[in-house]
Amino acid sequence: MDAHQPAPPPAPPPATPATTHLGRAAGGLARAIGFAAGMLVLGIVFTIGLGVGAATMFAGSLVDSAVIGELYRDGDGDTIAIIPIEGVIDEYQAWSVRLFVDNVLSDSAIKAVVLRVDSPGGGVSASDRIWYQVRRLRNERLPVVSSYGGVAASGGYYVSCATDHILAEPTCITGSIGVIAQTFIFKDLLDKVGIEPVTLISSASPAKDLGNPFRAWTDEDRDKYRDMLDAAYDIFNQRVREGRSRAISDPERIDELADGSVYTAAQALSSGLIDGIGYLDDAIAHAEKLAGLAPGAASVIVLRQQTSLFESLLMSARTDVRSQLRSADGIRSLVNELAAPRLMYLMR
Repeated sequence: MDAHQPAPPPAPPPATPATTHLGRAAGGLARAIGFAAGMLVLGIVFTIGLGVGAATMFAGSLVDSAVIGELYRDGDGDTIAIIPIEGVIDEYQAWSVRLFVDNVLSDSAIKAVVLRVDSPGGGVSASDRIWYQVRRLRNERLPVVSSYGGVAASGGYYVSCATDHILAEPTCITGSIGVIAQTFIFKDLLDKVGIEPVTLISSASPAKDLGNPFRAWTDEDRDKYRDMLDAAYDIFNQRVREGRSRAISDPERIDELADGSVYTAAQALSSGLIDGIGYLDDAIAHAEKLAGLAPGAASVIVLRQQTSLFESLLMSARTDVRSQLRSADGIRSLVNELAAPRLMYLMR
């Protein structure tokens, strides 16, 4: 090679074969799978814990539903409790009143109760249970004064006729002493759409078909249900006789008033169904007087039931008609509920 000839460029290094790092890839995959599995387990544990916690909370709310007292008027150590009866009277309201009465009887600071009624009435049994709770207060020598708002009729009157004193606002509608039942009959509707319902009953219990909503009612159906209504009316009439005996001594006069008619506050006062016309503060003042308290001195609280969020959501779901229509059982339940005649102390 000529010394003056330039040296050839160095040869490139041999190509390095591509290397697949199996160990590193496998390790990353394992970690990913482990992370996902861990999150899945955590999710399952969380879900179970949430369910158990919610169930516990709901169970606790049924057993130990909290009663709170909203301050209506501040005062000294003695207290007057207001128990509200608002809207249509149902089983939930009867349950709430029982809790309120338990609370009142366990608190020695409460010296009297005002039953604040603004209701057109409701269920026969629910109304009677509230009446019984009022009797519990009377049996413990606690003065109980009724204060009527815009309406205190039928079951609204029933629950309060055993109180010591009844005051109604000037614009109140009350009375409606009587019983009513309503139902639906689906026979003509089903005939129009071409559906023929079949009802089977055991041979030994033919009366199970009483009031069947899928056929026309017979005179026997109506007579038997009227017997039930009459029995419920007799109880109502007796409650009024016992509760208003100091103002209405003639039982025949009770029968005349207890024909289902509604009365203004002035009419109810003149007939002896109530004791006076006044507002809530007047009822509170009368409760103070009956309890021997100084006028305007006592604290006044309104009792309320504290409902948990879970309980509210559950109640909402139970009353969702759309959810009932998504299954055959739900439809049957809804139809039966609409068709079953309910005895009501309710103003119409």
